[in-house]
Parts: sequence; C-alpha cells; structure tokens
Amino acid sequence: MTFRIHTHRRHIRNAVFLATFLTLTGSCTFASEIQSFTEPWQIIDVAAVESGIVIGMNVKEGDLVEKDQALADLNQAVLRASLEIALAHRDAVSAMKSADSELKLRSERLSKLQELRVSSNASEDEVNRAQLDFEVAEARLLQVREGLEIKRLEYERIRLQLALRTVRSPIDGVVTEIFRDIGEYVSPADPTVMTIVQLNPLRVTFSVPVSDIKNIRKGQAIPIRIEGTEKPVNATVELVSPVINAESQTVRVKAELPNPGNRIRSGARCFFGAESRTGDLAEKLRPGARQ
Repeated sequence: MTFRIHTHRRHIRNAVFLATFLTLTGSCTFASEIQSFTEPWQIIDVAAVESGIVIGMNVKEGDLVEKDQALADLNQAVLRASLEIALAHRDAVSAMKSADSELKLRSERLSKLQELRVSSNASEDEVNRAQLDFEVAEARLLQVREGLEIKRLEYERIRLQLALRTVRSPIDGVVTEIFRDIGEYVSPADPTVMTIVQLNPLRVTFSVPVSDIKNIRKGQAIPIRIEGTEKPVNATVELVSPVINAESQTVRVKAELPNPGNRIRSGARCFFGAESRTGDLAEKLRPGARQ
C-alpha cells in the first residue's frame, strides 16, 4: 500500500499558522493590520467508487475542470460485455409475443364455449376447462412481464455500475495533484485518484482582536488587500466565531473572497484593517462607506 502526503494541505496549514503567529507577535502592527493567506474554498480528494486498473487519464495537473466532467477511467471490458448481454435480454420480445398470443387464443375459446353453453351446445366441464386454460395463459403472460422487468433492472444495474468506472469531478475547480498513472491499480484501501480545489471563491481566515470584533458581523462586506495590489477587494464575512481565543484574545473570522477567472492565487498574502490606525474601523466597515 502506498501512502501519499498531500503537500498542498500541509502548506495551507503552515500558512494559517504563520499568519496567526505574525498577528500575535507583530505588536507594532497588531492594531492596524491583520495578516493572513488566501485558501481554496474547497479541497476535494476525488476517489474512485470502484476498484480497478486506470486505463485512461483525461486531465493533467493545472487543468480547469467542470462539475461532472470525466477525469479518469477504470477498466470496463467485462462490464461492457455484460451490458450487451443484459441489453439483448431486456429487448427480447419472442417470449412476450408467444404468451400474449396464447392468452388471446384461450380467451377467444372461452368466450365461444360460454356462448355455446347458453344454448346447451357445450358442457359445463368444457367451459370450466377453458376457464382454467385462460387463467394459466394469463399467469404465464404475467410471469413473462415480470421476467422482462427483472432483466430491465439488471440492465440498469450494470449500466450504473459501468458509469461508476468513470471518475467524475464533483465541482468546478482546478486539478492540483494526480496520484495515479495509467496502469496503476486503485483499491478500496487507497481510492484517491486526484485532488481538485475550488478557487472561486477563495476563503480567508483572520484572527481579529476582541476590541474590534464588535464592528464585524456575518454577511458584511469587508475590504481585503492582496499583497502586490493597491486596490482592496471586498470579501463577505461568512463566520464570526462565537469563541474567543483565551491566549491571544482574538476571534476567528472567515470571509468569502470572490475570485472570477482565478486571478488571485491560493496562498497569497492578504491584509485586513490596514487603515484602522488612522480611521474608525466601524466607519470603515459600514455598508456603503467609501473605501
């Protein structure tokens, strides 16, 4: 068994730790600037549902992918053959036609004997026997229909199982790591094929001093400056933690940062509240306030 270390996750954790460390230790800028790093909105290790050998890799690292896009294929030859057999059984009509014809024949004979019985030209025993033959033919037709329904369900089962042999993207995102090559075996114990991250939007986590947290609320737009850019970008607060960090006396704030076209890289250094030393933070964050 091969164990893989997802380095991008380790880097993200290190970046968040470094941002918190700089926030806590940078006493000269603590009140005026809170530093953090952008993170992917989602990080998904895409796993194969079925086990098997990789026969096709449809993307490479760095590719943009869409939700439900085919990423990789596992061996499918046996299932495809089984699907063809199930399709032939599902579409077979000879048994149905035979049972249907038999039922019609028995029904017509019963009707004629019942008419003859009225005029005493047929015995009651003949009518009873015809009635029994009709019921047997009716039961046989029902049996054939049930058999065809089972075959239809068997076809659907194999078709769905075959679909699971194709690994598809659960989100719109970017392929950051691929862990399998063509010819490698994917097992239930190690099913991960690749990692996809969602970069629009990005997420930013800040440790905000308790003295400033009263000015921040969920759903509020806050300005965030990305390192290397002059104009701040408005992010939306998605979480204001109800818990205060006892050691640092800060509150964790998560914000959703729009990133159309993936222009901002994940892991970029960013800053919040850089102007709070010369201005009132409450006024700065007020909806509609000029940035």
